Amino acid sequence: MQADSSIEHTYFEICCTLAIGTEELWSWFCFEKGALGVETLSESQIALTLRIFFEHKPLGGAQKLVEDFRSVSASESIIKIREEGLRPVLNWQANWREHFRSVKVGGTLIILPSWDTGFELDGRHPVWIDPGQSFGTGHHISTVLALEILEKYILNANYKPEIMLDIGIGSGILAIAACRLGIQKVRGVDIETGAVSEVERNSRLNGFYGRIKAMIGTPSFLKKSAPLVISNMLLHELLAVRHDLVRLTSSGGTLICSGLLMKQLDELSSTFTQLGFECCSTLVRGNWGAVQFKRI
Repeated sequence: MQADSSIEHTYFEICCTLAIGTEELWSWFCFEKGALGVETLSESQIALTLRIFFEHKPLGGAQKLVEDFRSVSASESIIKIREEGLRPVLNWQANWREHFRSVKVGGTLIILPSWDTGFELDGRHPVWIDPGQSFGTGHHISTVLALEILEKYILNANYKPEIMLDIGIGSGILAIAACRLGIQKVRGVDIETGAVSEVERNSRLNGFYGRIKAMIGTPSFLKKSAPLVISNMLLHELLAVRHDLVRLTSSGGTLICSGLLMKQLDELSSTFTQLGFECCSTLVRGNWGAVQFKRI
């Protein structure tokens, strides 16, 4: 049977208006639900209008997405859906190439699109990413913070852990960076069905196929602990898997968490302190933060 090209060559778009100050958490939530990108269409002193792109229509549509966001974030902010629907893809890959630029991260890393092989590295470790469904191109501040705190830990460690666990591995960007910095193996999980293929593709791009392995599922699928565990997820997701994060972090090992709003750092730190961790360092930029723990 011949495929219906009208279905294959479409994407799903949501146009919405929301109050200033809500956009960062809302955008991050949408990325977690599979958004490919977010564009600001207009902005005033009190509100702004966003266009959010998905490869497929989110389950239940835009209104269900808003309801889920308000439920998990306990937000009272009103998000008004102005328009939603399928749109034809007009050279989608060219649009990615237009907007996806290299990003220097920390002191030693640079995130590059897969086609940018002639870029001058200036002594930095390259992390090539082929944009796909999963969140993690290095452009969101939570990913940058996760990369920076990971880089600092590895470069300053008395010895480099042989293996790292990546909970919510996404595109594999954190795993690839860890391998560039000297970690030998990374094992990860993600609930998104497309994550494994993206991790494999990006691992091949960087020459790490076999050293990085991912599976679809929750962290309960991982059985062996490791001296280094990292997770870039929303607060409610981190709290939901907190006991697995404890189980998977070896005694004396390091746990790195990102994806947090600055005001959420105290809650996460308090939770993990009660579970036998001590907070070693935090990294904050804008309204976002990341934290490094040590299991006592």
